[in-house]
Amino acid sequence: MPEEQSGDVGAQVPRVPTVRDMDIVYQEVQRLYYEISKGCGLSETAYWILVDIVVAGGSCPQGSIATCHSLSRQTVSSAMRSLVTRGLVTLERDENNRRSKIVTLTPEGRSFCEKEVTPALKAERRAFESLSPKDRTALVALIRRYVVAIDIEARALHTEGTAEKELTDNTQGGWN
Repeated sequence: MPEEQSGDVGAQVPRVPTVRDMDIVYQEVQRLYYEISKGCGLSETAYWILVDIVVAGGSCPQGSIATCHSLSRQTVSSAMRSLVTRGLVTLERDENNRRSKIVTLTPEGRSFCEKEVTPALKAERRAFESLSPKDRTALVALIRRYVVAIDIEARALHTEGTAEKELTDNTQGGWN
């Protein structure tokens, strides 16, 4: 049916978002969390470590932090040292697994988190809950699907890139 007959004279079809739009949204979210962490006087990694500890009730295994945030153990270890130096956490061997360490908030760390981290977590929760339950469910499901799709494409890229490099190396080496 033509636009004139449908009553939608001058209506425009909404633009379909591009991957660049997604990149921009992702960077905006990253910027917000960067500002939250800096507002607390922390690096982003140190902030997320404290978030994990607060969410876990005051202590958690150090290894779970690196896994949860897909961070290298070295990055977590460096941020952890800064938190220990500031007196916000202690790091002790797990009695049940001597190879594992448990991170625990100190009294100073609890006070710091009550003042800096917990209000940010509450604000984040309020923002998320401003979406309908249906929208929250859809948002998380779609982001998970997107992450899986990116992971598949990145792995294929790496594999294809390796194969292309080997082909180029073999071709250049054998025919020159």
